[in-house]
Amino acid sequence: MALVALGDARSSARLTIFLILAAVCFHALLCLGLARRWNRWAPRQRRRVVGAILALSVVLRCIMLLLPPSLSDDIYRYRWDGKVQAAGHNPYLEPPAAASLEPLRDPQWNLINYRRIRSIYPPLAQVLFLSTYSMHHSVMAFQVLALIGDLLTIVLVLALIRAWGLPQWTVALYACHPLPAIEFASSGHYDAWVIAAVLAAILAHQRNRPVLSTIALAAGVLLKTWPLVFVPLMLRRRARAHVALFGGLVVVAFLPFAGAGLRMLQPWLDYAGRWRFNDGVFYALVGLTGSLEAGKAIAAGLGLALLGWLWHRHEDPVRGGYWLLLAFILLMPTIHPWYILWAMPLAALAFDLGWLTLCGLAPLAYWILTTASPDSNTWIEPWWPRLVEYLPALAVWVWQWRRRGFVAAPGRLAP
Repeated sequence: MALVALGDARSSARLTIFLILAAVCFHALLCLGLARRWNRWAPRQRRRVVGAILALSVVLRCIMLLLPPSLSDDIYRYRWDGKVQAAGHNPYLEPPAAASLEPLRDPQWNLINYRRIRSIYPPLAQVLFLSTYSMHHSVMAFQVLALIGDLLTIVLVLALIRAWGLPQWTVALYACHPLPAIEFASSGHYDAWVIAAVLAAILAHQRNRPVLSTIALAAGVLLKTWPLVFVPLMLRRRARAHVALFGGLVVVAFLPFAGAGLRMLQPWLDYAGRWRFNDGVFYALVGLTGSLEAGKAIAAGLGLALLGWLWHRHEDPVRGGYWLLLAFILLMPTIHPWYILWAMPLAALAFDLGWLTLCGLAPLAYWILTTASPDSNTWIEPWWPRLVEYLPALAVWVWQWRRRGFVAAPGRLAP
């Protein structure tokens, strides 16, 4: 409620960060209490506790709906892409600044970031944007969209907990954490739907429903490209028809936007070539080599080497995909706080304390807003937040490894 009272979180960035970190500490104490008492409770008490956890998660997200999106402006691009499609235009053809789209501009057009770059979001994301805009033109409609995806994620986390026989209190590690509620219900990042698609693919895989798993995995990739890290190991053990199904779904999804041709690739090239923020391992690689290009080459090589090693070991697709996802995020030149959430539900299921620590400290990345101009996308990033984020997480990983060995696949390591 304190965050909602602030109204504009960006204008009070320091206080916002401290409030979020305080909520993270409260969440850690809550989960510690649940872990210590769980085995003492009777089955009926456990069911009541899980019900209370789920109720708290819903209330938390509904409260965050009242906090206008100010930590990120991505939601205004979502709305614009939906509006452009509703007017009959291809969002991959022209950027928001194009003169041909000037009749569509409204006051919220001024809040769109990087207005000279065409849309970077994949086809299924565009379907979400169009559907949401068609139902309601408000920004809150897109917050609700993200909230629904986040609630679906919680349901899937609970389903995987039951499938793997984990203590059901562990759903609180994700469901009651303040960061997902802020990034999805408040900032409106649709990444919650991507996470839900990946979890659905894993759950279907666990239940031996490969066709449904392949479809869900394709949906994840068509929402955002990072679920590709699960594709090689997941499809390797399936019939070749699944590769055709996956590829066919991807091709069919792009067909309605085919008029943009190769111009769809340009925003991706711009993003990969220009953006850098809050990087972890990539920051160290650039520091060691003194070259941005060398850092990118080494990062790509490390990612491919890990994939090759997992492929050679015939690694379990869930465990291997999880490790690839962690490596992919840490090797990226740009790591926004909501990117770290991509792996958070699986980290909760694996009881990966290192990644959960990183999720708790991720709000420190917003420290850049304390010095950034409100109307500028050119930021000067301080050096210390990434150290405070990543070094404690590394220390926790080492501690956990020394006590219990390297974190296993989600579902293989019960708390």
